[in-house]
Amino acid sequence: MNYKNIETVKRLDFDRFDTVVSQRIGALKLLAQGMTETDVNDAICRDLILPCVYTLTQFLESVEIEEKHFGVEK
Repeated sequence: MNYKNIETVKRLDFDRFDTVVSQRIGALKLLAQGMTETDVNDAICRDLILPCVYTLTQFLESVEIEEKHFGVEK
């Protein structure tokens, strides 16, 4: 049987994803921390930052990591 999805996932470069996502989150953080109250910055928050945070929140909710120690869940 051919498991195309598994083969595709195995080829993903998760190290690169980790690096790029971390860089982008850092950039969003700096942008958000330096914001002043203007119409343009409010639009940036509405159109860029808030949708990105929402997507990240969805990701965090869908990928739960359970810690297991010697076969016993903590």
